[in-house]
Amino acid sequence: MADSTSTSGTPSYDPDDYFAQAVTDFTGYTLPPRSTLFDKLSSSNNDDFSDLKLFRMDIQGIDMRAVTAADYSALSGWQVNKGEDYDLAFYDAGGDGAHSSVDMKKARIVMIGVTVDENGRATLWGDGQITGGGAFEGSYSHVQWDSGPMAQYISGSKLVLDQLLTSPSYSTKGFSYSGLSVTDDNAVDMLSFESTGQSFDRVVQFFKDHSDIVNQWMTSLGEDQAAWKGKAASLFWHLLDELKTNYDGYVSQLGGRDFTATNSTLGGYVPKSKLSDALAAAQQALKDAVTSLQTAWNDWASDGQHDPHYHVKKILDAISQWIINNNINHVLEETSYGGETSVTTYSTDAGFKQSVPEYGDLTQHTTWQKIADAAVKSWSDNADSKLKEPAIDALSAVKNAWADVQDAFDDEITNKNKETLAEVLQKEENEIAEEEAKENNDKLNENLNNLNNNLNDNLNNLNDNLNNLGDNFNNLNDGLNNSLNNLNDGLNDNLNNLGNNFSSLNDGLNNSLNNIGDGLDSSLNSLNDGLNNSLNNVGDGLNDLNANDLANAALTSLNPSLLNNDSTKNGSTSLNSPTGGTTQLNGDGTLTTTFPDGSTQTIDPSTGLVTTTSPDGTTSVSQLNPGSTITNPDGSTTTLNPDGTLTTSFPDGTSQTIDPATGQVSTLNPDGSLSTSTLNPTAGSFTTPDGSTAQLNADGSVTTHFPDGSTETLNPDTGQISVTDPSGHVTTSHLNAGDSFTNPDGSTTTLNPDGTLTTKFPDGSTQTLNPDTGQLTTTDPSGHTTTTDIDGNGLPSSSSTDTSGLNSKGLDTSGLDTSGLDSSGLHTGGLDTSSLNSGGLNSSGLNSSGNLDSGLDGGYDDYDSTPYTGGALRSDALTDGTALAASTGTQSASGGTPLNPMGMGGMGGMGGGMGGAGGQGGNSERTRAVLTDPAGGATRRGRGNRATSSVDEDEDVVYTRPTTSSAPYPVGGPGAAGQNGRSTESGDRTREAWLTEDEDVWGTDEGGSPAVIGR
Repeated sequence: MADSTSTSGTPSYDPDDYFAQAVTDFTGYTLPPRSTLFDKLSSSNNDDFSDLKLFRMDIQGIDMRAVTAADYSALSGWQVNKGEDYDLAFYDAGGDGAHSSVDMKKARIVMIGVTVDENGRATLWGDGQITGGGAFEGSYSHVQWDSGPMAQYISGSKLVLDQLLTSPSYSTKGFSYSGLSVTDDNAVDMLSFESTGQSFDRVVQFFKDHSDIVNQWMTSLGEDQAAWKGKAASLFWHLLDELKTNYDGYVSQLGGRDFTATNSTLGGYVPKSKLSDALAAAQQALKDAVTSLQTAWNDWASDGQHDPHYHVKKILDAISQWIINNNINHVLEETSYGGETSVTTYSTDAGFKQSVPEYGDLTQHTTWQKIADAAVKSWSDNADSKLKEPAIDALSAVKNAWADVQDAFDDEITNKNKETLAEVLQKEENEIAEEEAKENNDKLNENLNNLNNNLNDNLNNLNDNLNNLGDNFNNLNDGLNNSLNNLNDGLNDNLNNLGNNFSSLNDGLNNSLNNIGDGLDSSLNSLNDGLNNSLNNVGDGLNDLNANDLANAALTSLNPSLLNNDSTKNGSTSLNSPTGGTTQLNGDGTLTTTFPDGSTQTIDPSTGLVTTTSPDGTTSVSQLNPGSTITNPDGSTTTLNPDGTLTTSFPDGTSQTIDPATGQVSTLNPDGSLSTSTLNPTAGSFTTPDGSTAQLNADGSVTTHFPDGSTETLNPDTGQISVTDPSGHVTTSHLNAGDSFTNPDGSTTTLNPDGTLTTKFPDGSTQTLNPDTGQLTTTDPSGHTTTTDIDGNGLPSSSSTDTSGLNSKGLDTSGLDTSGLDSSGLHTGGLDTSSLNSGGLNSSGLNSSGNLDSGLDGGYDDYDSTPYTGGALRSDALTDGTALAASTGTQSASGGTPLNPMGMGGMGGMGGGMGGAGGQGGNSERTRAVLTDPAGGATRRGRGNRATSSVDEDEDVVYTRPTTSSAPYPVGGPGAAGQNGRSTESGDRTREAWLTEDEDVWGTDEGGSPAVIGR
C-alpha cells in the first residue's frame, strides 16, 4: 500500500473521492484532486466570458434572418465554421414575452482540451479510450492550458491498476503517465508479500533443524543426572534443554512442523508457516481489490461518459432544443409596402423566451458559467455512480482482510523457557541445601530423642534415691519419737514419786531437754542443709541440662540456619495473580500487592484501611468495610469478608481467598477446581500511613522504600542515615539521640534515647518501632493506638524438638515421705509435753526454707512456640420528426407572419459529425494546438547489644530470587495484627524479544489503509 505520509508524491485527493483514495493507496500513484482537474482547462480572464471550465466562447450579433441548420452544431455537426466547435443561434428581445423589436445573435463555442481527428475536427472519446495530456498553448489566444491532471486522473488510474497486476513484475515501481510518476518510496510490489513470507518460512526451518541438532546433543549426553546438580555439567544440560524448548516453542507458535497452508501467492508459492500463509492471504485480498477497481473503470468508460466534453455537448444539445421550442419559433416578421419600396419589421409574441430554466438569460455571462459548472458536475456525478461504491467496497475488503491477517502477527513469539543459568544454579543450590538441612534435622531429632531418654532414666534414678532418703528420715523420726515417749513415761513416774522435788527436777529436765533440742536442732539443721545442698546441686545440674540449651547447642553445632523455621518449605512468601501481580503478607499483618503497571496497594484487614500508590508516587487512602468491594488497578475486585478474610476476583474467572491470620490461600480456578496454598509472612516488614514499605533488617537497621522511588536506611545504634534518591544519588548524615530527620515523604523520624524510632506523618499519625523487640506501635490521626509484633524469629518450634519426656515441672518428690518432719523444725506431735514447760523446746531450730530449689523449673523455660496469627458522441439525438416549429403557439403580431416557418428539418441528425474514434491514445493522437513539454534475604537481627542472631555472622546464606507476579489482594495501612515470617527478595526478568524492538515491520497505518509492502 502507498505511504500517504511520504515527502514525495504526497496524496492530495478530495476527502470524499474514494476512487482516488483506493488507486493511491493500492498503487502509490497519487491521483490529483478531482475538484482541481479542470482549473487549467478554463477560459482566460481576458475573455468576455471568462473562467468557463472546458470551453471558451463569445456571442456575436448578426443580421436578422431566419435560422438554418448551419446555425446549430446539434444539427450540422462540429466545426461547420472553422475555429468553432459548437454554434448556437438565438434571438434577443431584451427579455421574455412580446416585444416590438428583436435582434439575432450567435454563440460561438470552442472546447478546451478536447481531442481532434486527423482532419482537426473535435472528437469525443470512444468506449474505454485512454488519452494522454499535458501543457499546450491556444492556437488563437495563446493562453497556456494543461490537460495533464485530467489525463492522469481518468486514464492514468486505469493504466497503473493494470501495471500492478502485470506479470512478471507485479509492481508499480517506475510507472509514469502524463507527467505524474510513482516515487520509489510509494511504489507497491505485490511479490514482496511472497518474499517476506518466505523469510518467515526460512526462520521456521532454522528452528526445526536446530531443535533436532540440540536434541541429538542431549541424547548423547543422557538424561539430567542428580549427581550433576549444582555443577557445570548440569548447567550445560539445562542450557541445551532451554534451547530445545524455545526452538520447539517458536515452531509451534509459527504453525508447527506439519503446517498446511490455505493460500498460495501470485507466483504459485505455497507457504510453510502461519505468518507466510497470512501474507499470501493479504496479497490475494489486494489483488481482488485491484481487479474490482479495473472492472468498475471499464464500466465507467464503456459508453464514453468518462470524457468530460461529452457532458458539455450533452447540455448544449439540450439548450439548443429548448431554443428551437421556446425562442426562434416565437419571432414574427411583418413587411409593409409604399410605392416601389418596402419595410420589414420583427417582433416577438407572448410565448417568446430567452431565459433558459436553471441557467438564465442566454446573453449573460453568469448563464454560461452555470452551464460550464453543470457539465463538470454531470461528469463527476457519473463518475461517482460508477466508481464510488466499488472503491468503498475495495477499501473495506482490504482493510477487513488485512485485519484478519493482522491477528496472526499480533500473537507475540515468546520464549517458552525464560530461566537464566543463574536462576537454574540458584535453584539447584537451594535444593541441595534443603536436602542437607533435612538430613541434619533428622539426625538432630534422633540425637535429641536419645538425650531425652537418657535424661529421663537419670531423673528416675534420682527419684528412687530421694525416695530411699525419705525412708531413712522416716525411720529416724520414728526412733526419736519412741525414745522421747519412753523418756516422757519415765519422767512422769519419777516426777510422781518426787513430787516434792518437781520444781528442781523440772528445771533440770527443761535444761536437759533444751540441750537435747538444741543438739537435735543442730543435727537436723546440718542434715537438712546437706540435703538442700545436694538437691540444689542436683537442680543446678538439671538446669545445666536444660532442653533448650541442649537443643541450641546441638542445632548450632549442626547448622545455625536450622534455628529458624524455613517458611518456604510449606508455603511461599509471595502470591502470584493471573494478571501478573504479586502479593506479600507483611510482618504487621497487612497485605501489599504490586501490580503490573507499577502501582502498589496495601490493605489492613483489621481496620479496612486501603492505601494505594500510583506509578508516579501519588498516594490515596480509602476505607474498605466488611462486605464491601474495591476495584484494583489490574481490573480485579477485592471484597473484605465479615470473617476478616479477603476475596479477590480476576477478569479470567479466577478467585483467591486469603486468611491474613493464618496465611491460608484458597484458589478457585475458572474450570471450577479448588486449590490451597500457604502465604508465609515476611518478618520485620510493615507499611506506613503514607504507603511506604519498611523492613527491620538483621542488624537492627530500618530500610524504608518511599512512593517517589527513594530509599532510606537508618541504623539506631550508630545514628547513621543513608538516603538514595530515585536517580541513585546517595547522601549520608548522622542522627544523635533526641534528634529528628525529615524523610523524602515529608514525615519526620526521631531517634529516642532508648533506641526506639518515632516517625510522625503529615496526616497526623505516628509510628514507634523498637528495633530490639520488633514491637511496632501505630497511632492514627484519631488517637487510636495499635501495637504489633513484626518480628517472630526464634528457636525451632515444638514440632522440631521432642521434649515430651522431660519433666517440665522439676523433680518428682512424690515418693519422699516428709510427713514426719515438722515444717518449722522438729516434729513433736508424738511427744507428750503437757507436763513440760512450753518454752523448753525451740521449735524454730529446723530450717524448712531450704526445700528443693525453685530454680529447677527455671531451666525449662518454654520458648515461644505460638503459631502465626496474621468513450464517441453519445448525446441523445433529436428525432427526425422534430420540426423547428415544434411549438409555435398563437401568433398575434399586427397580422405578421412567422419568420421561421415550420419547414425546418428535424434534429435527428445531431451528432452525426461528432463521432469519435475509438482505440488508445498516445503518440497517434492529434492535438488542435501545439503541445509543449510538461513540468538479598532477611535473617534475625544480630545486634551485639540487643537480640542475638540465630545465624552465625560469618555463614553465607543463599536466598532464592523468585519471579514475581501480581497477587489478588489489596494492601493496607498500619495497625493490623502482627504476622511474622521470612522476607524474600523478588525481581522480574525482562524478556529479550526475538526481533529487535525498534525494527520497522510492515503493517497498516493506524486508522487507515495498510501501507506498501516491501519498500
